[in-house]
Amino acid sequence: MLNKKMLFLSVGTIIGSCLLFITIGFLVNATQKTEPAFTGEYDVNVMEDLLYVTTENSVDTLFLQTNNESALSLFTSDSEAFLYSPIFIDEHTAAFIHTTGYERGSDPYETSSEFAYSAISIVDFVTEEITTLVETRGVLLDLIYIPTTDQFIVTGDNVSQHIEPEAQETRKTALYNAADGELQLIYEGSYAVPSSMQATKDGQLMMILPDDQGNWTVDTIYESIERIYIADPTVTPLNLELFSSDEKTAPITSFVQVKDGLIYQTIFNYEQSDGLFDYDLVPYSFETQEEGNRLRIGGHDIEALRSIPTKDILYYVKRTDAYRDGNTFSIHRHDLVSGDEKEIPLIAKETD
Repeated sequence: MLNKKMLFLSVGTIIGSCLLFITIGFLVNATQKTEPAFTGEYDVNVMEDLLYVTTENSVDTLFLQTNNESALSLFTSDSEAFLYSPIFIDEHTAAFIHTTGYERGSDPYETSSEFAYSAISIVDFVTEEITTLVETRGVLLDLIYIPTTDQFIVTGDNVSQHIEPEAQETRKTALYNAADGELQLIYEGSYAVPSSMQATKDGQLMMILPDDQGNWTVDTIYESIERIYIADPTVTPLNLELFSSDEKTAPITSFVQVKDGLIYQTIFNYEQSDGLFDYDLVPYSFETQEEGNRLRIGGHDIEALRSIPTKDILYYVKRTDAYRDGNTFSIHRHDLVSGDEKEIPLIAKETD
């Protein structure tokens, strides 16, 4: 219980964790206005093309970058609005979230997300046409696409449609199926929004949730362990099944699928930590259902894992604290065979 309390400083911070990336986004927007800055939001496809978001003077821009040589501006937000969760749909289209965010009170975890305006948009790389899949009140957070069922799944905070929202004293975080302008509720059983959501080859939905989901209390928050769950996304409500080992006592903070299993980030000194947690990535075999040797790509600053299984390539974001400048982000490519890592240079302006 002591370690859990060190990991989560307060109940408020736990419940507010679903908005962590949005809070970071506000810091970046507020402090790095002199030049375009990468916000940490990105995706990569099998050809290693990149979708990423930059911010400048409180305006976000979504770029498509190919061959590390050219960048195409796909969408620019309104002032004081934000772009999140860009994802490739196929070789010529992508989707992303566009939100007005939320107003912050004197308490950093006091928000009015219910009054935000959010939308899921789709952009065609060839025609540059933008279409709207869904519009809603509230903040949409994380988006994935499941090709086998042509299905969009999105997480949201204080979401409401077709009614004027009222001020909320608490947050309601949930998971939705998005189609034809509507959000269908498919899961709302946890204090934490599902993270690392991704589709499997056979169309299942994998994600991280605390193991007290469905019956959590203020007390169980401190004892719960973050694990990987799987569910059929076409069945409502979701019937979650534990995928990772029930014997693992350290939380899994993020994961990605590779060709013969998973790579996930976990804490190696969770039970013995004095407050300095030892994060690292570790492979997990589908065949043996056991962890392999740690990859020594560790640190709490590793985020947003992506993989190119056919090439044994891992992508991730590194977050560093910049003096007086909030957080800075960079994209890195890691060769799992050679161990070589390199930072991917991002082109912050559109090129010919």
